[in-house]
Amino acid sequence: MKELFDVWGHTRQIVIIALTAAIYAGMLIPFKAIPIVPGLTELRPANVIPVLFGILFGPAAAWGSAIGNLIADFFGTLSPASAFGFVGNFFFSYTACKLWHIFIKDAVTMNFRQTGIFILISIAASLVCALVVGFGVQILGMAPFKVLFPIIFINNSLMSSILGIILIKLLYKRIERTGLLYTPHRAPVFHDYDR
Repeated sequence: MKELFDVWGHTRQIVIIALTAAIYAGMLIPFKAIPIVPGLTELRPANVIPVLFGILFGPAAAWGSAIGNLIADFFGTLSPASAFGFVGNFFFSYTACKLWHIFIKDAVTMNFRQTGIFILISIAASLVCALVVGFGVQILGMAPFKVLFPIIFINNSLMSSILGIILIKLLYKRIERTGLLYTPHRAPVFHDYDR
């Protein structure tokens, strides 16, 4: 739990939060015009971002995904359900981060095994997000769980799995070389100028 709040004390992590939020919101906003359930959800190819960035950047990406989703809601779907969207997207990203680092200990090559794990992680993270948002929206009386849950789950799973496999192959080694890759196995290196 401590790692979730430690990121707010370091400049580089705050920059990752801001960049994740900006990229995610920027990719979500154009699709607000194509609703699946008007006022609640839309076609979302951007849903690759929480999973992909969660794996690459860790808890900072989880905060950025939550904030980015909330920003995007201001462009067409802002409602009390946005609070559940914030929490759902946070755990969408954070679940992917935690599961990836539990199952992937060796060098990332995205071989057959790692690709399979990536798909399973995308499905599990999508399930968590769909449960949070689906139950939240039903509690608010805005849409029944049985309608919203499968839409969110299928959309998130497909987008994060298909696009994620392509993007992680392109980005993982590049992010690793920059020194920004989240690695929970060793303490993150923060310098005084990062505070």
